[in-house]
Amino acid sequence: MRRDPDPKRVRRVALVAFVCAITVTAAVATTPVRAQSDGSTAAADRRCLPDDGRDLTIGGGNPHIDVTVHTSLFTGPPPSALGLAARGVAVDADIVELRTGVLLERTPEELSPGAVWDAFVIVFDYRFSLPMFDGAVGESVYEPDDGPVSGVETRGC
Repeated sequence: MRRDPDPKRVRRVALVAFVCAITVTAAVATTPVRAQSDGSTAAADRRCLPDDGRDLTIGGGNPHIDVTVHTSLFTGPPPSALGLAARGVAVDADIVELRTGVLLERTPEELSPGAVWDAFVIVFDYRFSLPMFDGAVGESVYEPDDGPVSGVETRGC
């Protein structure tokens, strides 16, 4: 029997994870590094935030969470972002992946509210996987098709 998670709960968890990551990053000094990538073309195709970010690992060994916090929206020209990419690992397998934030794609051509608003896009990608149950249950991977925010452009990664 397949049970779909409540979309409101998924949004709430994503928001809490985002706030926690920003708070922890502000408290811990980190060095700029390249965003997470396993070097494969598939990972590069799914990237939705700029390459730069600040890495943070929560936990040591197995399980742990790798977080990359992007704050280039405050410091750099477009494309720049405010967001995070998080990857939860347990039993040497990716269990939860979340990429979300606000991306400034271009400099607005004029200073009207519409032009400024149109220069931004919300990016969102979420994946929940239980690879240890692959083949034992119907679906061991959950990836929502829609974004968490309605009324604005939301793009997957």
